[in-house]
Amino acid sequence: MSHPVLSRIFKSSPPLLRWGIVGVLVWGLCLVGGARSGAAQRATQGTNDVYSVTYRPPDVEYTTYPGDHFDLIVQNGVEDTAGRILEALKRTREGTTDLMGVRSSIHMPVVVDGFSDRSNGFVTPLPFKQEIEAPSLRNDALVARASSWPSIVGPHELVHAAQAEINAGFGYGSVVRVFAPDLARASNLTAPRGLLEGAAVYRESRIEEGAGRLNAPLFTMKMRAAMLSDDPWSLTQMLSSPAYTQPFNRFYIGGAHAFKAWAEQGDTTSTAFFRRATTLHNQFPFLGFGVGLWSGLGESPSRISENLQATLRTDYQQDLNRRRPFTDAHRIAGRPGHNYRRPYWLNADTLVAYLHGYDVRRGFYRVDAETGERSLIRVQSITEDYTYSLSRDTSALYASRYVPDPWVPTQNVAEAERVRLRDGAATQLTDGGRVFAPVEAPNDSLWAVRNDEAFSQWAIIQDQAAKPLTDFERTRFKKIAPSPTGDAVAVLLNVDGTQRLYRVDHHRRDQVRLRPWLGLEDAIIYDVSWGPDGRYLLFAADLGGTPNVFVFDTEGHEVRRLTNVQFGALEPTLSPDRETVAFVEYRHERHELARMPFRPQAAPVVDSTRVVWGGESPQPPPRRVQSTASADLGPGRPYEAWRHLAPRMVYPTLSYDPEEADRPDAARFERLGVGVGVGVAGSDPLGRWRYQGNGYWQDGRLWGSATVQTGRWLLRPSLTAYNSPETLPVRLDTEGGLRAARIGFEERGIALGAQVPVRLQSNVYRSALSLSLGAEYRQTRFFGSALNVLEEDRAARLARWRDRLTLFPRVAWGHRVQQNPRDLVPNQGVVARAHAEIDAWTDGVPASRALRSEVEVYLPLFLRSHTGVRLGAGVLSQNAGAVLGTSTFVPRGYEDLSLGAGSYVRVGAEITQPLWYIDDGSTLFPFYAKALYGYGFGQALRGVDASGPTYSSVGAGIGLQFRFFYALEFDLQIGAAARLEPGDVELVWR
Repeated sequence: MSHPVLSRIFKSSPPLLRWGIVGVLVWGLCLVGGARSGAAQRATQGTNDVYSVTYRPPDVEYTTYPGDHFDLIVQNGVEDTAGRILEALKRTREGTTDLMGVRSSIHMPVVVDGFSDRSNGFVTPLPFKQEIEAPSLRNDALVARASSWPSIVGPHELVHAAQAEINAGFGYGSVVRVFAPDLARASNLTAPRGLLEGAAVYRESRIEEGAGRLNAPLFTMKMRAAMLSDDPWSLTQMLSSPAYTQPFNRFYIGGAHAFKAWAEQGDTTSTAFFRRATTLHNQFPFLGFGVGLWSGLGESPSRISENLQATLRTDYQQDLNRRRPFTDAHRIAGRPGHNYRRPYWLNADTLVAYLHGYDVRRGFYRVDAETGERSLIRVQSITEDYTYSLSRDTSALYASRYVPDPWVPTQNVAEAERVRLRDGAATQLTDGGRVFAPVEAPNDSLWAVRNDEAFSQWAIIQDQAAKPLTDFERTRFKKIAPSPTGDAVAVLLNVDGTQRLYRVDHHRRDQVRLRPWLGLEDAIIYDVSWGPDGRYLLFAADLGGTPNVFVFDTEGHEVRRLTNVQFGALEPTLSPDRETVAFVEYRHERHELARMPFRPQAAPVVDSTRVVWGGESPQPPPRRVQSTASADLGPGRPYEAWRHLAPRMVYPTLSYDPEEADRPDAARFERLGVGVGVGVAGSDPLGRWRYQGNGYWQDGRLWGSATVQTGRWLLRPSLTAYNSPETLPVRLDTEGGLRAARIGFEERGIALGAQVPVRLQSNVYRSALSLSLGAEYRQTRFFGSALNVLEEDRAARLARWRDRLTLFPRVAWGHRVQQNPRDLVPNQGVVARAHAEIDAWTDGVPASRALRSEVEVYLPLFLRSHTGVRLGAGVLSQNAGAVLGTSTFVPRGYEDLSLGAGSYVRVGAEITQPLWYIDDGSTLFPFYAKALYGYGFGQALRGVDASGPTYSSVGAGIGLQFRFFYALEFDLQIGAAARLEPGDVELVWR
């Protein structure tokens, strides 16, 4: 918005730069406050907020349990999980800090939630805390061999906490830590994600015998397949998170195996290399982590990469040679980037399977068992274990998916659904069920697995609710499989990290008792399915270290191995005629759908010494209150945010005016001089409150700003107060004529803000709405000695306060937006945005009003080639020039065009075509290229009244998506725009 002055401002200028001295996040280049524009910032648009608020379910309350090293903040009702997490943290703390080379004692909050079924655990430096969901992840690669989810996730996240706490002595990290410990922690965590996660996976794999991902064949098979492929992973790929290449947890896999290879060289085990590397990164992060690895391992990154590749490929090839010959299975369907999961036979010729991949919408598909041709049943999301079931009459599927809460961004509840195969129609069967793996019971009811904090129970679904049928201790149900005849039920159950098959010993309407049935020594059974007549039980297990398909003959009581594959065979299913077994085989970057003849008598029998029959039955706990007593957590008190709101950052600030030489024709230049002050910021661990402010002394006065916001309520209200100076270049109409001057300008005000994000749909197609409203009352005036050259009445008018009350409404809406993993832009959907600036009341200044709205339509024309087609239109209406920024509204090539008062319409189209999914970069130089693409566009803009000129352009260019210093994401476009009206060509970039 232009400032009202009697004389014309002849250029825009950023004369006042404010620097947060120790807020350096991009080392030496970007500061917390950044180099702000000289124009006063709109308070309702926010500044560079360090902390944010989090809205949680309104009925959820927390209790705090203080401790020597860990202050647990526990959602009421999940104390059992919290006690297990605390025990795991205490047990592993010293070993973890030694591994990471942390000299100081760790003390941090640990938040334990229980309101969401989509589990996670993470460490954040802003503010510094761990946060863990009580329900367990259903990923067998992580939790199958662990005694519990808390026993693995707590120690894993503790490694990241220790990484954040590294303080190696004098250097960038130690200096910043004096003023802003959280920013020092954030700097430590900008190391390559693969190395950070690799260290954590390595640590988790050394706590419980056999547990952890480095001991999980489902995890290691992906590393083996990648390194033995025609394009083995480079060191950079192992350490960097991929953008467009499977597996998308590549940095976990590659980082963990690289860390292990470096730590366990020869007969010794040492992680000194990691401590040397992280020490250098802590002191000089701007050097990049490649230099730290060079220092830690004594070789250049290129040589490290070559040696690591050669060592791993040799070891893996030797293992393959030892296990030959391999099963000759027929591939039904499979290509890089496609993942077929959990097939079932519909008839002797057709399978149903879940499919997701680079160029397909995830969902259920029919697949021809001979040709592999597929047809869509329903686009559908599913839980991460891909466990769903086929009804007995093969007319429907039963599956669970995470249903998002519309108002709480972090709450996702697992609900059961029935998908009709005839037309793909879906019906939700639960409401707040928190259930997984639903299956049709013999009596036509529906069974499922229901979350029970970090464990789970068998439940029956009735009236859209899940009623538990078991009350076992330390058990995790994976799958319930009734036989086709209905006279037996096989249950895949995990008890203390041992995952075996059980069968129902007794089943009444409201209670189930189980009896151990079958297990394999030192192996995990991953899934189970019955043959068509109930004689054969097929399952996948990792006996010998590689997942393969096995069959159990319930009549002959023999276990036979049906496959011997290179990397992994999973999820077998037997055809209705008992002639063919279909299963999923893992190969590099894909899960293929394969089949082979079912010849159990020709398959080798598993050594009886490796088969485990029977065992101890799972039992309910002695009392169902807390299996880990609350007393283990110590005395607690209700969570109170104010106890955690001491400043987390206290840093010096510096403000100054740039020097400008006096000119002979100058009337006077106002100089504010140097301003020195202090800034503070803070937040509580639950994100209920945050604040940020600064005060500084400049030009003989105190200036500053302060913001406070709460996430306690749905609207997330914020309040900001500010008073700030700057100087503006103007020309003053004096007795001697127009004279150049720099005049002081003061702005003060109060702003209120509210925002509400709403999730409308999240089932492959995503719909969402975001609403925000800001209201700002502000006063402005000119000041300074430059006014003395004007006549008294004119100087008084300039020095008088001018008031305005401004509203800033903003709305964004996305409808059925869908984007596959390799799409650079969505392939379907509508996105609409609008924001306005409206002066509702003014005093002494003219009111300004502006509205900018845009709509974009994405067309699904070329899914296989990932070509993005976007049609767009926009409207801009303003009653004065420069009310809203227009550089991104005007057609490309016209970025310097200034749109005055009036209404304008813009239409356009853009095509984006990926050329190369690079997903690689340099370890020594911290650069990672993601994708190279071409684009073409056409745009036109014209005033609504049609009296003004038309501005239009067509053009094309090339773009590069890349990551710099491991965390900074860029999308650089360079092209040429042919401007049709002037008939010239402009170089454009953004």
